[in-house]
Amino acid sequence: MKVKNSQSFLSLYYEAGAVEVATGELRGDSGVEAWSRNTKSLGQVETPRPVGDLMARWVMSTKPGSVLDPAAGLGTLLDACRRECASAQLVGVERDAETLGRAKVQAPRGTKLILADYLLADAGLFEGIIANPPYVKAQRLDYTEADWRYFEERFGTPLDRLTNLYALFLLKIWEDLALRGRAAVLLPAEFLNANFGEEIKERLVRELRPAGIAIFSPSLNVFADALTTSAIIFLEKGAMAGPLRAIRVDTLEDAEVFVDELLAHPTVRKHVSYTDVAHFKPSDKWLNVFLNGPTPFDTARFPKRIGDYFNCRRGIATGSNEFFCLSASGLREHHLNQAHVDPCVTKAADASGFVFSAEKFSALATADRRCYLLNPRRDGRGLDRYLQIGERLGIPQRHLPSHRPVWYLPENRAVADIWVAVFSRENVKFILNTSGAKNLTCFHGLYAKPGCEHLAPLLVLFLNSSGGREAFAQVNRFYGDGLNKLEPKDVEAMPCPEMPMLRRTDAEKLMRRLEQLESLPEMERSKEVDALVAQYLKSPTLASAQ
Repeated sequence: MKVKNSQSFLSLYYEAGAVEVATGELRGDSGVEAWSRNTKSLGQVETPRPVGDLMARWVMSTKPGSVLDPAAGLGTLLDACRRECASAQLVGVERDAETLGRAKVQAPRGTKLILADYLLADAGLFEGIIANPPYVKAQRLDYTEADWRYFEERFGTPLDRLTNLYALFLLKIWEDLALRGRAAVLLPAEFLNANFGEEIKERLVRELRPAGIAIFSPSLNVFADALTTSAIIFLEKGAMAGPLRAIRVDTLEDAEVFVDELLAHPTVRKHVSYTDVAHFKPSDKWLNVFLNGPTPFDTARFPKRIGDYFNCRRGIATGSNEFFCLSASGLREHHLNQAHVDPCVTKAADASGFVFSAEKFSALATADRRCYLLNPRRDGRGLDRYLQIGERLGIPQRHLPSHRPVWYLPENRAVADIWVAVFSRENVKFILNTSGAKNLTCFHGLYAKPGCEHLAPLLVLFLNSSGGREAFAQVNRFYGDGLNKLEPKDVEAMPCPEMPMLRRTDAEKLMRRLEQLESLPEMERSKEVDALVAQYLKSPTLASAQ
């Protein structure tokens, strides 16, 4: 059983020297910039003051006796709480010893600072919790399988092993929030679309029932140097069940008005409309609804999924592009030849248009781009000397090379039929690959399933049409500053029309037509693509939609 207001006993739970009491006060932005640079590897990013003030208003609105920041950093969020209420006992948990030392002289005076891993600690219940949890992907976490099972038992939900650290923080914050307590948690909004977020959203709907969720528009990039769309989740434990209000905020004023309404302080400035997500399916991509609007999607036009026809795999990850990717001049310099490399597109900027042909690859090589991937199939003195260079650089000890059977041999990946750009800002690149080149992680690769070998040109045509843009909007993930991202499972889940099987001659004819379309002006090209989609798919609903 947890003890309420247990911060007075926290020193009993940790080893000697792990509990400090802050002696200073936060002085503006003193040291914040340098701290942020030094702690990005830990997933720590400083919270902008206007956002922290919003969060503190909610947390401190019930005059809590105790307030916890489980990822305290330098104590800026606790400082925002102190400005709201001078009497609350403040407690900060921080995993990084160096950051804790700096917080001792910068956090609000009298704050109890604890050096601990919050997820594995038991600090009792708090009437107020404010947090900007660290953003750390699961692949970089050092938790064991036993730890994950402990989290599942403690939080009462199954967890995808790709769950990000901030999502684990959200679940534990709920567990540590006292009855009638309030919490404000700032986190990336990607979990509203991510596959690992399904369990988190299920908990939101079933149990957490936040008082509100404010989702920041990508144009309002809360963190100037972090490519992520942000959200604040406002929690209240034991409140009467009501609508699960979520809004998109385009300005900080929108967020302020929303907090006013959550606190039952209606404002005359303006009213922000919200969406009740209580009936949303956890498997749906919630973020798309807020950023694109709840536009109806005609499933009759798109009854299939790309995964019905193609498998999608991420591109090749090298572990050191500087070493493994070479240009033509690099091959000559190190006395390597075509038997030592595979043709490979290493940057998204190196491929454009509807078709990436052998001629386009040749142009890359002539321009001395790094378009060759080390994959030796023959020995030689030049190769031996180049591998020795890699050994002197410590390449075999890097994470990916060290986990390969032979450190210098890349992942076994066939040449993809279609490339799909992982990141985009406006239109996504969907490119038919006829060059014979492989691709790195800048692109995902689509591989035709048995019986679908001649469908690649038709699928590329559809994906570059207005219908393809509709389909993309159903699955894409939003990051900050207008950046979009696709994962392989997103690509396979993208809706599409039923595809007729093409003969090889028809596929080749369409491929040549795609190459011709590249030279047309954009408006004319778009109209022609839509007309060809309707023609090839022979669908009256598609034709009428053009």
